[in-house]
Amino acid sequence: MIPISSLNRDTAELNEISIEIDKFIREGRYVLGDRLKEFEESFACFIGKKYTVGVGNATDALYLAFRALNLKRIGLCASNPLPCGQAIKMADAEMILFDALDDSGLLDIKKVREDSRNMDAILAVHLYGQAERAEELKIICDEKNIPLVEDCSQSIGTFAGKIHTGGFGILSAYSFYPTKNLGGFGDGGMVATDDKKMYEKILKMRNYGQTKIYSAQTEGINSRLDDIQAVILLVKMKSIKRKNERRREILKKYRTMIKNPKITLLGERYFETSNGHLMPIFCEERDRLKDYLEQNGIMSAVHYPYPLHKQEYFSQDISLPVSESLAKRELTIPSFSELEDGETDHIIKVLNNYE
Repeated sequence: MIPISSLNRDTAELNEISIEIDKFIREGRYVLGDRLKEFEESFACFIGKKYTVGVGNATDALYLAFRALNLKRIGLCASNPLPCGQAIKMADAEMILFDALDDSGLLDIKKVREDSRNMDAILAVHLYGQAERAEELKIICDEKNIPLVEDCSQSIGTFAGKIHTGGFGILSAYSFYPTKNLGGFGDGGMVATDDKKMYEKILKMRNYGQTKIYSAQTEGINSRLDDIQAVILLVKMKSIKRKNERRREILKKYRTMIKNPKITLLGERYFETSNGHLMPIFCEERDRLKDYLEQNGIMSAVHYPYPLHKQEYFSQDISLPVSESLAKRELTIPSFSELEDGETDHIIKVLNNYE
């Protein structure tokens, strides 16, 4: 069975990680130590930001960003992942939902520009690993005098022109969940910014609001990226560019060779900007296609089965037809960097033979 992702195929990297973990264990400092600081600095350099703060996961990263900015009404696309909605709820804020422009799941910029619902921020989510039009959203935010926040959980290594995703908002969130392009051996996240005051505030907030032990100056939670995850991620940073390039090669192959009138692919922006994190395809018979792939030895997944306004916990009685249609038709096929050519050939053949 070809998996939707694989975390144990790169044995050379796993061996190097094992050696580094053994060294780390003997160092004896496991929380907010030198390894975390080293990774924060390395990651900041990679994404082109001045400051980064390692946190427990990307949901916490978004929550901390929203709380640091004291946001109450956040605009975002209804096709965005569930954690975006949960982070907004955790921050005691309201979702101002927009429909997707098309199957890309990206915001309809025109509708955002024309909206009069008094948002106090926009959340740009770089869905599937493609670049949201953050440069255009930043202009709208400047016109409305509100901040732009970016969710880069799926877009490490994705660029809009020469600017890494996260380069337009005042704060941006990143994920190191194991299946991400840069994934640890558990949960992990990062907040990035060029604003020193925001950086200093979130540094406190991730650690109970403390600046010195047992003395809180602001609200805070316990959300720290563990040093052992930093050790793992420092090793994986060495191969992130090469592995993202391999993912892009796979996308290019799929784009060129998948030819089935029942299956559609995303457009130019996805293939031009994506880091290959997810490879979505679209089919009116999504569930039937999913079963067919499994019968032919190919795992697939749905990203995502419910738009945010259809989630029971924060449902809204509104109609957003593009997001609703996307949720019924999207299916993700394998695109991880360790896929072998024979496996991608098999995936293409099976998809092209679907009737």
